[in-house]
Amino acid sequence: MTLRLITGRSGSGKTRLCLDEIRSRLKEAPLGAPLILLVPEQATFQAEYAMATTPGLNGFMRAQVLSFRRLAFRVMQETGGSAVVPIHDNGKAMLLHKVLEARRESLRLFRGGKGESGLIAGINELLTEMKRYGIDGAKLADHAEAAARGASGAKEGEMLADKLHDLSLIYGDMERELSGHWLDGEDMLGWLARGAEHSALLSGAEIWMDGFNGFTPGEFAVIEALLAKAERVSVALCVDRPYGAGERPDELDLFHPTAETSAQLCELAQASGVAVEAPTVLEPEVAPRFRDNPMLAFLERNWENRKRWGGESDILRPEHPSCGLSLREAANRRTEAEAVARDMLRRVREDGSRWRDMAVFARKLDDYADLLEAVLNDYGIPHFLDGKAGVSHHPFVEFVRSALECVTGGWKAEAVFRCAKTDLLDTPERRVTRDEVDRLENYALAAGIDGWRWHAEQAWFPLYGGDIEDESEPGSAAEREMGALREVRDALLKPLLALEGRLKASGSVRELCEAVYLFLEETGAADRLESWTKQDELAGRPDRMAVHRPLWDGVVYLLDQLVELMGEQPPDLELFAGMVDSGLEELKLGAVPPSLDGVLIGSPERTRSDRVRIVYLLGASDGVLPMRIPENGLLAEEERDRLASAGLKLAPGARRRLLDEEFLAYLTLTTPSRHLWISYPIANEEGQTLLPSQWIGKLRKRFPGIPVQTVAAEPQGTQPEDEQLAYAAQPGRAMTHLLNRLRSWRQGEAMAPGWWAVYDWLLGREEWKPRLRSLIGSLSYTNEEKPLSPETSRLLYGDRLLASVSRMERFIACPFQHFAVHGLRLQERRLYRVESPDIGQLFHAALRQTTEKLFAEGPAGMDASRWQLEAAAAVDKLLPRVQSQILLSSHRHQVMARKLRDIVTKASAMLGEHAALSAFKPVGLELSFGPDGLLPALSLPLDSSRWMDIVGKIDRVDAAESSAGLLLRILDYKSSATKLKLDEVAHGLSLQMLTYLDVVVTHAPHWLGRPAKPAGVLYFHVQNPLLNTANGLSPEEARNALFKQYRMQGLLLANGESVKLMDETLADAGKSAVVPVEFKKDGTFSARSQVASESEWEVLRGSVRSQIRRIGKRIADGDVAIAPYRMDKRSPCAFCDYRPVCHFDSQVEGNGYQTLSKAADREQLWRRLALEARRDEPL
Repeated sequence: MTLRLITGRSGSGKTRLCLDEIRSRLKEAPLGAPLILLVPEQATFQAEYAMATTPGLNGFMRAQVLSFRRLAFRVMQETGGSAVVPIHDNGKAMLLHKVLEARRESLRLFRGGKGESGLIAGINELLTEMKRYGIDGAKLADHAEAAARGASGAKEGEMLADKLHDLSLIYGDMERELSGHWLDGEDMLGWLARGAEHSALLSGAEIWMDGFNGFTPGEFAVIEALLAKAERVSVALCVDRPYGAGERPDELDLFHPTAETSAQLCELAQASGVAVEAPTVLEPEVAPRFRDNPMLAFLERNWENRKRWGGESDILRPEHPSCGLSLREAANRRTEAEAVARDMLRRVREDGSRWRDMAVFARKLDDYADLLEAVLNDYGIPHFLDGKAGVSHHPFVEFVRSALECVTGGWKAEAVFRCAKTDLLDTPERRVTRDEVDRLENYALAAGIDGWRWHAEQAWFPLYGGDIEDESEPGSAAEREMGALREVRDALLKPLLALEGRLKASGSVRELCEAVYLFLEETGAADRLESWTKQDELAGRPDRMAVHRPLWDGVVYLLDQLVELMGEQPPDLELFAGMVDSGLEELKLGAVPPSLDGVLIGSPERTRSDRVRIVYLLGASDGVLPMRIPENGLLAEEERDRLASAGLKLAPGARRRLLDEEFLAYLTLTTPSRHLWISYPIANEEGQTLLPSQWIGKLRKRFPGIPVQTVAAEPQGTQPEDEQLAYAAQPGRAMTHLLNRLRSWRQGEAMAPGWWAVYDWLLGREEWKPRLRSLIGSLSYTNEEKPLSPETSRLLYGDRLLASVSRMERFIACPFQHFAVHGLRLQERRLYRVESPDIGQLFHAALRQTTEKLFAEGPAGMDASRWQLEAAAAVDKLLPRVQSQILLSSHRHQVMARKLRDIVTKASAMLGEHAALSAFKPVGLELSFGPDGLLPALSLPLDSSRWMDIVGKIDRVDAAESSAGLLLRILDYKSSATKLKLDEVAHGLSLQMLTYLDVVVTHAPHWLGRPAKPAGVLYFHVQNPLLNTANGLSPEEARNALFKQYRMQGLLLANGESVKLMDETLADAGKSAVVPVEFKKDGTFSARSQVASESEWEVLRGSVRSQIRRIGKRIADGDVAIAPYRMDKRSPCAFCDYRPVCHFDSQVEGNGYQTLSKAADREQLWRRLALEARRDEPL
């Protein structure tokens, strides 16, 4: 029973000595006392592989490679305790969730809430640390009481006291829940320490410990028990010299962690009465690991001093065969990862290296893990990511989580579709396709299906998408579509409803777990996971293949743990769902390497590998190497110091860990035996600058003249040809780089001849030729849409083009947008919310009904209060027709409905006021023109065989008698302030009102029985304005201010009689409060009046017809150009829903705005309009 220390610096042969001694014992006596090699958990596979591949050793029985936890399990099998059920981290997370819920009212700080998953993980980590360092619930409770007494009103002291109060309650509850029933990883060390004395496995055994830099108090207790039982315990430590009992290293000593461990082991042996053998000190002149690499040997030997490299300068160049260290800076992390992949391929192809000879380390592995996996997969490099991976993103985990959320959380649509999109929510009898799920989701989002509506048949009806005054029943096609949607709904909800029923009928937690298991069985989840496993196997994805089966086991074991934890307790659905969610959040799966020959990816502090020849250390940035230790735990650094001074010692704090970063850097940089690659990005994904680690500067001083190579994302024309061609390491990436070089060549830059050889090689491979040709075609790509062929145009639009005026305006705004809407008929996904078109329809319909009814009553209907009452009644009648009854669906929407009612009633009252002052009376409300309208369409010939019919619906047409005859005006209701801008008319952006006026004037003889003249077009702003005033207003002043807010905008006939018919107050006043005109003292119109003479109206009518005909011809000719307009700073792209389709970018060749200029003055504007009018046939 002795202790032996094996000491030596990095690479001195400690691991080899341990393995060689075990091998020699096996060769001397294949049968005998056990030989045990204890290593960290993550190093067991590699150590056992090293033993198993020993030449001449065909097998062994005496030797075992174990971790502390695995050794504990072996001893517990002998001495008792194996019947206690192990609890995993996800089980503890579920238990913590239960404790937090039960203790919510008595806790001061850790009450949980929305961020509970993070809180549970933090508490779990801290309680594990406390148990690891020998702190139990009773001890923590004592310190909590002491902290409460000593808080003395100080804020920091009160905070710590509250934390300890909560932690002591939680820890105590956890101990009571686990006691006698459950065993976690830290408890296993206690069982091992107690059971070692009675273990036959350890009797006379010889034990080697390798790969440890320090031990926790629980592990020291195990070592003490092993010293008392085993024949000999040898501990290998990476330290420059052995430290005996009573010796302590300086806190700045490089080997401080292992030196402390050495001294503690000797003190432990001394206290236990175990003899300490003379240490085995390995001090070779040149460490065996670096025997063939002078640079790495120099780095390791002179780590603590400032000695500079004095060897050959040529060896510092990365291309030198004996170069042991290279430094690189990359444009970003992806560039860094791709450079590593290219170097790996080069070493395998040219140097005879194996994938298993290489390892990639990243101090912040989360920043690189996904990126490295993607890049190495692209380059076809086999690899293994060391560590346990969370699986909360896996469809099966999401399936369980979202299914419980559906049935316990009120059937939220978001949860239902999360569950459905896992492709697991159906039954073997009725499989639901993803297309069916998408169609159902589209309907649910548009119809507001959520909560109780999933089960209410009255909420499932065909979507309304037409005139809200149309009360006709839906057609048979709509009913068939609804039937298909209901069938998909029933197929999805059937298993969920069965789950809900079983959960509600459950009398215990055991029955809740059984309900979930039956749900998984009924949906065939296990079979689906098995099919995914086979698919991944056939696709050659062993990493993904290895996840599905263990995940099923993990979820079932989670349910088993729940049954063991609280199986016979009465059910609490909300608590149960929360516990399952917490358990799934902490569920992690470990993995073994899918092949023996693969690149190892890991973090320096966790990953263990002693046979790596080449190490790639990525992300060597400032704040990463050395790591800036974050204080993001539940206990701050000052609080840890206060607890340590009070006798509650925990893991080393941030200060000690920061000092130990030097030791970690030493271990990392001395891991490889042949080459060390260190790189860092100069910018992150957001383009923010990153600085290199201080170690880059130190290494450059240590090796004067060592270059820092810059790695560009793409090969540059200024680089030597061989450096450029190094980017062509893999065909797929070579193709991408070739394309960029060809693009530069087309712009006049010289291209290295080697790229033409790459082109020829790719073109000669059938598997790459199609993709190459496709990419080469992109060189001449311009983001342009060619005109449609005549056949396509006729198929889309027909020989007689039926179009609205707004469609013409859309075409002028952007031809491609017009094509997307009216040609391709693309639509955005409808959502259950009130949109501007819905409000507009409500306004128009309510005002039409009100106006129609009250004008029919004559003078009796002109009272403002009547207008308000009738408008309110009209709105109430129409509300159920708006967007699937959305305005009646909730209190919030009902408030919105009241506000809309107020707007309409106020606007209606003002319309009544305007009517009382005007001789113009409505002769048409919601007047349709077109094939099914009261008036015929405006038909215009496009060419010899094609016509265009302009159709539409006019809000309101008013007429009045004048000395010159019948006058007609157009009134349009707008939900926002609108003016008629003649510059927009001249360019075709605002044609609607003038076209409407042209239509009614043209067809007046047939419609009204007599010809008519245009009196004007007006916009009425439907609003409920707020009057702002510093002082109070009299009723008359308020009325005048309100009239000013409702003053209509537009363009009128420059005729005094005509405008006075619109506002009788103009007979006495110079400025109208109703229409946009005012008179000067001489009776003429002021410059601010929005009027046009009779001849100018004729010009406008001709100009509008000409533009409509020209637009129609362009549509018929298949014009679909991506050419949005720009006038001043306005462009339709700002609010275009189709930009993801056209990909318009003014910086891309072929894209550009059609700039529309404003006229310099009124004369130039009218000349433009007249020129356009002359292009058309006379009216």
